[in-house]
Amino acid sequence: MLKVAKSAGNRLTTFIKQTFRRHTGKEYCELLTRGINCKSGELNRCYPWAYIRLFALLIGLYAVFLLIIRFTNNELYAPTANLLAAICFNLPFLLFLYELYPERDLSFIGVCLTLLIGGTCAQVLVQVLYSIFTAPNEWLNAVYVGFFEELCKSGAAIVAIIIAKKKSPLAGFLYGAAVGCGFSVCEDMGYIFVQSNALPAMNLTSMISVGMARGLSALCTHTLWTAIVGWAYCFFDRHLSNVVFYPVLLLSCGLHILWDLPVESVALGIIYGADVIIGCSVSAAMLSSSRKKVFSAASDGEAFDADSQSLDKTMPEYWQHAGHLALVIGSFLMSLAAIFYCAVPFRETYGTQSFDSAQSFVLFMQDGHDYSADPDRPYDESISDADRTVEEDGRIVSVIQTVEEDGATYSYMYPATYDEESEKYYYFTPSLITVTVDGMDYILEQIYDHGELYASFFRINGEVEVTGYNLERDGGITVFIYDADFVRDLSEPRYTILFILFAAIFAASVITYVALRIKAWRVKKCLTNNVSSAK
Repeated sequence: MLKVAKSAGNRLTTFIKQTFRRHTGKEYCELLTRGINCKSGELNRCYPWAYIRLFALLIGLYAVFLLIIRFTNNELYAPTANLLAAICFNLPFLLFLYELYPERDLSFIGVCLTLLIGGTCAQVLVQVLYSIFTAPNEWLNAVYVGFFEELCKSGAAIVAIIIAKKKSPLAGFLYGAAVGCGFSVCEDMGYIFVQSNALPAMNLTSMISVGMARGLSALCTHTLWTAIVGWAYCFFDRHLSNVVFYPVLLLSCGLHILWDLPVESVALGIIYGADVIIGCSVSAAMLSSSRKKVFSAASDGEAFDADSQSLDKTMPEYWQHAGHLALVIGSFLMSLAAIFYCAVPFRETYGTQSFDSAQSFVLFMQDGHDYSADPDRPYDESISDADRTVEEDGRIVSVIQTVEEDGATYSYMYPATYDEESEKYYYFTPSLITVTVDGMDYILEQIYDHGELYASFFRINGEVEVTGYNLERDGGITVFIYDADFVRDLSEPRYTILFILFAAIFAASVITYVALRIKAWRVKKCLTNNVSSAK
């Protein structure tokens, strides 16, 4: 048992060393041209390494655009930040799976095309199904979402596999992962955009929190759910006509349904944990068994080769690479600090207030007045039309009828249309309703929850400026309130601490880099002196 644990530890140590070791331009070229310039039967024995570099690059770029928005309030860069948030976890994860692919007959460019086209096609199909079928409640909605999305993603993945003419299970796994990753990127961008724009001004805190949550969940949801279906399609003979394939498809749908169940608190955490463990375990087992089979067929049974170009401490390149790595790690840590800094509430001029019912919210918005208008009130022909809009040809376009009800004055605007045959006017339901309070007119506003009217109110309360709403599952509502008197003080301790942390990381990385470069210079000088002495 101790020997097994030690072996696993050695493999992990080697994996980490190979990930962060120095890689040459030749290795970058080989990765980018893999599947394009390669001989048939060649195996990929390289440890995954490019994924971590792509992740660090995307996180750094994401932090840069967040800082731009944070300090300039310029929302022009929000779409770029949304895109980077959606891909900074998804794309490196897909590259990691690509680097684990043991053959050299697939190019990463082709995988990315599958991501773009397959993910888009799956999204289109899903939206068609959503437009046809509407779930009557949240529980059935989870079932609909699980089946619709997994079936559409699986269909797109199978088509991609057929077009690419790849029959190996690992190729199927990779193509399925690409489609799932593309689907995840599209969905993540949508969630980030919608939830960060709940207010009239963009909410950077929501953008970051939603982006990070969606990004982390991407490592164990859509990408893997579709990947296991792609693997099963290629693994089982006769493909779709083999009944053994369908339990795997149902497993994918079931994992998705579990993820979307409308439960809360401890139950939600347990479900998420079970979902992650099952999905990751099944995917890891598929990858591991298929990789062993490929390398066993190559007669040596070894998956990875130790790098022959590894540097030791007697070479100046070793210390130069260590210096570059120090800068990269410092940049990465500064990026994380910047993201955390930007996550501090961006629009601190906004506060929140919660209400446990629609009626209490309505009374708050109407400053305690119990006004209620009838949005379906029919046009009353017995009331004279004091206010009407007439076109140039003399035809009436709209009519406003004013009525007194419960001590309030309501004005209803009715759109009108003229029928040539009957030579009569017909009036639709009111398009605009106002109430007059102390000489001021207030327009009726409505909030809908899942297609049903939640609250109907007049914005009479002039002491607060409500800028947005969040409907809660328990029937309550949270409103966002603008505070015009707020003044941001950058000298507050929370800002000072973050600035000091940022500066400390920057200084430490630069000092370390300079020290390691000096060490490299000394090692090089020592080698030069030794060569001269030998001569």
